[in-house]
Amino acid sequence: MSTDQSASSPAPDTHRRTANYHPGIWGNSFIVSNSPDDEKILVYKDQQLEDLKEEVRRELIAAPSNSSEQLKFIDAVQRLGVAYHFEKEIEEALQNIFDNYHDTDNINDDLFRLLRQQGFNISCGKV
Repeated sequence: MSTDQSASSPAPDTHRRTANYHPGIWGNSFIVSNSPDDEKILVYKDQQLEDLKEEVRRELIAAPSNSSEQLKFIDAVQRLGVAYHFEKEIEEALQNIFDNYHDTDNINDDLFRLLRQQGFNISCGKV
């Protein structure tokens, strides 16, 4: 019978402490949504990014006067970690170099490494 009384009686009020945190020195500027000026800056930055990506694409597609310069450029793009934006263009440029490397026997280490990294079947005997 005592269990019936404890089940039917209301639970005692729980007193919880409140947290009186002091406001941060940075304010709420990081929580507030973007202002119209922020949106304009964001659109400008996006356009600038697309322009730069297009410039790199043109450089990769352009017929190289010197294949070693193009190899250095491809290597730099890969080392910067942005090659995923230009996978198709890099593949085409390396395919073009691979198709033409048979004409010359002076294959260098950079060409060998880049072609192997991209999955081209190239013999190490010529290096």
